[in-house]
Amino acid sequence: LLVDHNDDFLDGLCSLLEKDAALRVVGRAHSAAEAIERARGLHPDLVLMDVSLHDMSGFKVVPWLKALQPAPRVLLMSFHPSRTAELAGVAIGADGCISKTDVPEMLLFTVQDLLWPESSLELAVKTG
Repeated sequence: LLVDHNDDFLDGLCSLLEKDAALRVVGRAHSAAEAIERARGLHPDLVLMDVSLHDMSGFKVVPWLKALQPAPRVLLMSFHPSRTAELAGVAIGADGCISKTDVPEMLLFTVQDLLWPESSLELAVKTG
């Protein structure tokens, strides 16, 4: 589930994620309220969410998402990431944080690592 108020950014995320045939975008949301509603109905494995939503901070949405059964993994995105923000996100239950400026280079690897951590370890062993 992709959550951001900017449709162009969501289109870009979809294009990047479609490069991995094992990934499927099941929905989009433009606000925190819509993200919670969609997550309840769609049961995504992962919610990729902007921290700067118009109706509520993405940080405040994390506990709501983590209370769902089954709870999705949550990857927060920000244009202004900091180690403090990342630690705050993880402290409230987020599974990670990525800079929006790093999305083109790091998104697929980060998502794959969250969803299939054993694959990343296997790749590191094979290439290392």
